[in-house]
Amino acid sequence: MFSVLFILVFAAGVSAQTAVPGYDVVLRAEAPEIDGDLSDAVWAEVPVLNGAFRFPWEAVEAPATTFRSFSDGEKLYFMFSVTDGAVLAEDEWSGESTVDDEDRVELFFAAGPVDLPVDYELPLYYCIEVDPKGRTHDYSVKYYRDFDSEWSMAGLETAAALTETGYSVEGAVPLTTFAGLDLIDEMGTMKVGVFRAEFTKPADEIVMQWISWVDPKTPVPDFHVDSAFGEFRFLK
Repeated sequence: MFSVLFILVFAAGVSAQTAVPGYDVVLRAEAPEIDGDLSDAVWAEVPVLNGAFRFPWEAVEAPATTFRSFSDGEKLYFMFSVTDGAVLAEDEWSGESTVDDEDRVELFFAAGPVDLPVDYELPLYYCIEVDPKGRTHDYSVKYYRDFDSEWSMAGLETAAALTETGYSVEGAVPLTTFAGLDLIDEMGTMKVGVFRAEFTKPADEIVMQWISWVDPKTPVPDFHVDSAFGEFRFLK
């Protein structure tokens, strides 16, 4: 009897440790205007992403980040509402690498584990990073950190606006884009990482802090690992 109980408790513990955080992408008929304003009524009807955005690598309180996403059957819409007392954004855009020194929000998309080969090849995953002015760096990646910034996400729309408490971001991606990349499986799920780069510049040097929905449990800040992803499920 003791051995049976031990096995059950052990199995439950392993299951809890390996559970992947999830978010249900609800279906709504109304499409928001992608302008960064977040005033469209549909956003109030969409659930907030589960869990807490935090600094996985620092024992300090992270500023608030709110994320929502839904589909109208044609596109995936997403929004971020970011609390930031000192928004860092460059005046001049000198190419996609400009975002490297800016505050920004980030979404990563994958079909499965990014670090396991499929047919002897490591699979590509895809990333978009949006700054407080709505400017975007989109790229594909092959594990580990083999970036292709020449790649662009087809049909991507983004916009952003400064607010009294920070900034807001809206965006949309056609579902046909995800389908063309084989990212959504037959069960309607897709691996997604949801992140934020929180930068400040109190002096000459930029202080970089990293916020994540899922704790990657890496010794140093790193979103480009499989453990940084959760799972989105598209509801009908």
